[in-house]
Amino acid sequence: MLFSFFSSFSSSKIVSEDTPSDNNAIFEDLTSSEEAVYFIDFTLFHHESHFNIDLLLFLPHYGLYLGEKILWNLQELKGASVKRLTRQSHALSHTHLESTEKVIYQKLQDVLSFDSTPLERIFWMKNLTCAEFETLDPSFHELLPKGRLIFKDDTALAIQSKLHALHEYQAHPFSKLKVIGSLRAHTLLLPTATDTFGSFLSPQQQLFLDAPIKTRSILSLSADHGSGKSTVLIRKVLDYLLTNSHHVVIIMTPTRLSGELLRNEFISLMEFAAVECNLSNLYFYTPSSDNEPLETTRMFQESTLIVCDDTHLLCNLSLQRIIEHKGSRALLMCGVTKSLDTDSYTLNTLYRKPILNTVHFAHTKGALFTLLTGLKTHLETTSSHLIMIILPNHEMLLEYKKAIENHLQVKCRILNDTFSLQYDNLEEITLSTPHYISGLNVPHSYLINLNNDDSLYYPLTLSRASDTVTIISESNLEG
Repeated sequence: MLFSFFSSFSSSKIVSEDTPSDNNAIFEDLTSSEEAVYFIDFTLFHHESHFNIDLLLFLPHYGLYLGEKILWNLQELKGASVKRLTRQSHALSHTHLESTEKVIYQKLQDVLSFDSTPLERIFWMKNLTCAEFETLDPSFHELLPKGRLIFKDDTALAIQSKLHALHEYQAHPFSKLKVIGSLRAHTLLLPTATDTFGSFLSPQQQLFLDAPIKTRSILSLSADHGSGKSTVLIRKVLDYLLTNSHHVVIIMTPTRLSGELLRNEFISLMEFAAVECNLSNLYFYTPSSDNEPLETTRMFQESTLIVCDDTHLLCNLSLQRIIEHKGSRALLMCGVTKSLDTDSYTLNTLYRKPILNTVHFAHTKGALFTLLTGLKTHLETTSSHLIMIILPNHEMLLEYKKAIENHLQVKCRILNDTFSLQYDNLEEITLSTPHYISGLNVPHSYLINLNNDDSLYYPLTLSRASDTVTIISESNLEG
């Protein structure tokens, strides 16, 4: 332990205001020289609390450095002295660095289960030069070793030398994803079989995540299916609630099912990141003739942020009413089409693109016969039997369900606007029209006779719904 901070002055209490400085650029030079990462005024979220960190540095071959910004200047310190806290006062008061250090260690443990990244404390004398420090009372030199101080006139090389001296060089670098990713876990992608510790958001996703949400503003995110729109949307809502714990957020989705899937992902992200927010301040709403219009509800009156996911599937009238009644609330819209007159962001990434297989049939056989033949083979040869069949209209759903259950002796379920994961389970084979599959993810889907001109046909909402797709379409028999 360096010392129990801080202290008492022989002169009157010193109060300093932060003064403009351009020495932040020093850390830019440091990060470019050895792939370091730095954060100034970093907020660490842990369970229901958050902690402000003046300076946080990560050097892959050395570890973490926790810095506290000290805003003293020479004029204030003239004639002052400083002394170590007594044992009695130390028992009643911990330094800002001591308490934050414990939280950092606990955060890493909660996310990683085990972590051995070394952590050292440093102090950032933002308004004091090295020469000025030399003129201070000897008590400052005893309590504040120069090797742990960053002065406003330090060069990147000088800072680098001090940091290296505090940690032992590691031939095998510490992982930026594990260390920094854990501290910012609520902004990571959730772990997968290939990415055990998750992965960072893309630069475009991070740009949207960092975009400020202002009162009365309209913020929009547009991208193709499978680009990670809803992924970053959930992270932005969580980040908003973590920093605005008393605010109320409403997420509007085209179906109840898609809202439930977003809610489940939201809770999974909270658990993974070891953070907590007041879930009673988060509402999900699906427009329906059975539901009260959103703008007349109590939750709307209490809300500060309205989020609309998959706006291309939402009723234009519902969206227009929200815009007209939003008042001082912020509005966040997310879909495949760009919203006009908004602060817009676009994602060009594509995380999931289904493998398409087209099967043509002749009029004499028909789509149903072709589907039954393909399903029989699929069920016999594939271990994962969760299949979705997408039909162009509701009238065909009952016909296909009856035929599949009679010929293949398997259970089918039809998706509709009342389907809820709280009360229903997806069967081995699910049938739906394109309007109800938002948010679903199954291994394989069949598209039956959809119109090529339909906006839902290509590039397909299926890029979000399945990894492989079989398109059964009618053959052109002319010629």
